[in-house]
Amino acid sequence: MSASTAEKSENKNYTPKEIREMLGMDNSQIQQLCKAADIKLKRNEKGLTYFTQDDAKALSNAKFIKREVTKLPAKTVFQGSNTLSSSSVLKLMDTLNNIEKNMTQRMSDILDEKLDGMDDVVMELIRVKTENETMRFRINELNKENYKLKKEINSFKKVPFGFYAKTSNDNQLF
Repeated sequence: MSASTAEKSENKNYTPKEIREMLGMDNSQIQQLCKAADIKLKRNEKGLTYFTQDDAKALSNAKFIKREVTKLPAKTVFQGSNTLSSSSVLKLMDTLNNIEKNMTQRMSDILDEKLDGMDDVVMELIRVKTENETMRFRINELNKENYKLKKEINSFKKVPFGFYAKTSNDNQLF
């Protein structure tokens, strides 16, 4: 086989009829396989549908997977003699869903309980912050008053006999 022949066979396009014959399926079954394998239909210059080599392989794989899934028995054997029927699988799924809901509810309740106290803590922090700002303002006011009093004291001069005389009339800070 020459290189050009091998290249042509790799890039071969198939008609829907050839695909039907290869897979042994009708058009509706092939359409279902195309949807399952996510194959988009291609059209040539004349508007006719065709499939590439890759499309044919994907359809073949999809058919194989579909056939294997349909062959699975209604009961699946786990760990020796334990068997699960479809009804027991549904019960198991329901039980697992209930467990999940219970765990979620329990965790939600715990978080709500823990966060309830947080509201009080946040309110206390806001109150403390406001009180802290009030105290800073009061400290600033007291510092200003202290400065005025020191200036007033420094404006007096000691004179004989334990008396003091005011030396300046400027009592204003600013």
